[in-house]
Amino acid sequence: MLAAPRRVGLAVFAAGLSTTLPLPLYAEYAAGAGAGPLAAAFACYAAVLILTAPLLGPLPDRIGRRRCMMAGLALTGGSTLLLALWPGLLPLAAARVLQGLGMGCVANAAGAWAAELAEREGSGPEAASRLGAGVVTTGTALSFGTGSLLTLLALLVAPDWRPPVVFWAHLALIGTVLALLAPLPETLPAPRGGWLRLPFFPRGTLAGSLGMLPAWGLTGVVLTTIPASLAAAGQGQAGAWAVALMILVGAATQQALRRMAPRPALLVGLPVLVLGSGLAIAGTLGGMLWLLLLGGAVLGTAAYGFVYLGGLALAAAGAPQERPRAIAGFFVIAHLGFSAVPLAVGFLADAVGTAPALLGLWGAVALFCAALWFRLR
Repeated sequence: MLAAPRRVGLAVFAAGLSTTLPLPLYAEYAAGAGAGPLAAAFACYAAVLILTAPLLGPLPDRIGRRRCMMAGLALTGGSTLLLALWPGLLPLAAARVLQGLGMGCVANAAGAWAAELAEREGSGPEAASRLGAGVVTTGTALSFGTGSLLTLLALLVAPDWRPPVVFWAHLALIGTVLALLAPLPETLPAPRGGWLRLPFFPRGTLAGSLGMLPAWGLTGVVLTTIPASLAAAGQGQAGAWAVALMILVGAATQQALRRMAPRPALLVGLPVLVLGSGLAIAGTLGGMLWLLLLGGAVLGTAAYGFVYLGGLALAAAGAPQERPRAIAGFFVIAHLGFSAVPLAVGFLADAVGTAPALLGLWGAVALFCAALWFRLR
């Protein structure tokens, strides 16, 4: 029988899959609508997380870990069911709202629940805490890295099947995981804390957190504007492969860089971010798939590896007594970049063309990253 903390990790993986399984179909959902509306639908996920962060953060301490996890799984499964039955741009926006709410519930509850279950099974407090953190990071990294790849493979095998068979497989996985979680004990003895927890930015950490604006902003552009422009040029799956490679390489980089100090990670990551985005944009505009894929891999290394881990570690270390609020502040900035940047670039691409929008983005990213780099030295 799967150990209790591992069941929680499987739940994180199952929930995270909902956010990346539909990625290869984004251009199809937005056919004829343009890059701006697609970016707006995509941004619903991050916008929901930003708006609900003060409530979803303390929710596991109010209603319990198990209820919060199971509610999150039901919401993420509902997003997959919605797109399976009703594919399109408006349903994508609604699905992204469900994914944001669901992942907010799951991510906030999983680490604490896994750690507390591990302590009940005999682990010491330090080992249990490491296990709890690992459950969240490993589950999300694996799901974000494999979701779009699974759909791409399904489309290669059966290109005309809609929805792809992996959508139904995901719903079966959600049902299985809910059944595995149901018998697990609730580890919160009684509700504690308030219903709201406002984000917090410790002194000396803001520059590191601001690195997430271009980092996750660029990944959002690779997920929206670039696939939309490639689909319009007759390369419907090129952007999806770049997305899959970006996330997979980024997830692998996360595992390799966990022991790197925060500031050195940021000082390496910011220039790599500029390089990767330049390669991806050049590959997109020049119609060179190999260069786009290389840029996606380099971008994933910086955005999900160096900058993400460095900024998060810096925020967490900046206020040990207020760590949850500091981490919440970090993710508010990250999700702001994930939503606002692709939204602006998408509508700009519709207004003035893809090339000026992407080149303008690269110039702004280069200047912003240079300013942050000198601030962090």
